[in-house]
Amino acid sequence: MDRQEKIKIAITAGIASVILLILVLFLALSGKKNDDGEKLEENIAKYSSQEDNGSGENSVITSSEERSSESDLQSAEDSGSTGSSVLTFSEQKNQVKGNGTVSGNSFYATSAASLKNVYRGIKYETPVQLQDMYTYWSDGNMDAVRDLAHLERYEAMSLSLSGTSDYYYYGERNQEGLPEGMGLAVYANDQYYFGNWSGGVRSGDGTWVSFYPDYNSYVVTEHLYSGQWANDLPEGKGQEHYDYNYEYMNSEDIYLQNAIGGFSGGKYNGDMYIILVDKDGNTTEWIGSCNAGAFDQVSYAALDDKGKIPVLSERENSENHIYMTKDGALNNGVRSLLSGGKESK
Repeated sequence: MDRQEKIKIAITAGIASVILLILVLFLALSGKKNDDGEKLEENIAKYSSQEDNGSGENSVITSSEERSSESDLQSAEDSGSTGSSVLTFSEQKNQVKGNGTVSGNSFYATSAASLKNVYRGIKYETPVQLQDMYTYWSDGNMDAVRDLAHLERYEAMSLSLSGTSDYYYYGERNQEGLPEGMGLAVYANDQYYFGNWSGGVRSGDGTWVSFYPDYNSYVVTEHLYSGQWANDLPEGKGQEHYDYNYEYMNSEDIYLQNAIGGFSGGKYNGDMYIILVDKDGNTTEWIGSCNAGAFDQVSYAALDDKGKIPVLSERENSENHIYMTKDGALNNGVRSLLSGGKESK
């Protein structure tokens, strides 16, 4: 064998070795990514009751949440560029405390949408409009539902209920004529509910959405709760979700994207799985527990130097916490939800 043939054999063997090494690394990294995704899916499933728990087909997640949950899963799987968690705490200049924990007063304080009285002369037909929306909602076409909710005649319909907790209704009824079974209702402040009713109140599985009109510069663009209800309020297992306009967000506030777990009288109750989002669209996952809206202090963490309470621990790093004031740790739940009203004819 001459020298040139030996060189060719050596080069061929080297190339084969490199290809084999690349293949091994690819398989290893792919396996790790899939494992991480499976763990996150299991964690979400545990809290959002997507497993068979006897709550019926209309469980916690509806079409709008499915889209956001898929985004959360993808963000978590793609988080390799920023370390074990998606949010790089060093980028949160005004929130960084010590070892990377976040300190604030509470979650960003949302208020109900404010519809302006700009609809003089706009005609609306409540039964027809609610029937149209009912059809799309029952088909799971939430894009069409959103489009309708932002039309002038739909906002005018909601505006007519301003200052009350009353609602217009379309759907099934009992022998007394009260909402019973599946139905759709519109409230003031561009709020809607689609789901189960009993004796004239929301009861069973259902979804509530607060839409925010396009003509206002709100940080919040949509606020949603989907899950179990009783006595006209979230009760049982469910999920709260926020969508934001990132242009209006800042680095000081703590923005809630998802709160998944138990609810009682509209308040968080029991184990909670929390997803936060920052102004760049990055998310982090946290766990904690609540008692009728009051966050419990993390058992192994002390108050900070300003007396704020550690209420949440990061899922991927239990040494990181979110601290809130004593007042901020109270009364956490689905804000701005109208309840207790009667049907308006």
